[in-house]
Amino acid sequence: MAHPGEKRAQLKGLYVYQRQPMETACEKLGVPRSTANRWKKEALAEGDDWDFLRAATALGDENFASLSKKLLEDYLVQHQSTMDLLRDATDMGPLQRAETLSRMADSFNKTMAAFKRLAPDLDRQSVQIDVIQRFAAFAKARYPQHLAALVEMLEPFGEELAKGA
Repeated sequence: MAHPGEKRAQLKGLYVYQRQPMETACEKLGVPRSTANRWKKEALAEGDDWDFLRAATALGDENFASLSKKLLEDYLVQHQSTMDLLRDATDMGPLQRAETLSRMADSFNKTMAAFKRLAPDLDRQSVQIDVIQRFAAFAKARYPQHLAALVEMLEPFGEELAKGA
């Protein structure tokens, strides 16, 4: 049974952009699963990787972004709690303490690197905030006479940065 190109595009849309399971998308459109698998395989051979697009779409989804932010926040809270416990631990020797710190640093670095890949916009915003804070500290130390003007500009500039996010 021949299907028009439109049906193939609809199937791709349901599977990739709406992230429906392939079986569900096939049922909705009345397309046999074997046909869907063939279309997907043909698209891949032409450089159109439906699974890659599906994953990329999930990464850009606002719900995913919110979940990513929540996971990072939870991780940072746990990391800080562990650091507090480590600081207060009296039954650890220096070697055990150093080993724990090393593992925590490795975990932190890996988590932050993964998060930067998952949420580049949030990473960009954190860099922007860091630069503004550094600039304000620099101005306070070197040009305190200009602080009032800087403060007057920073708030609207922050709003401008937020628009570009």
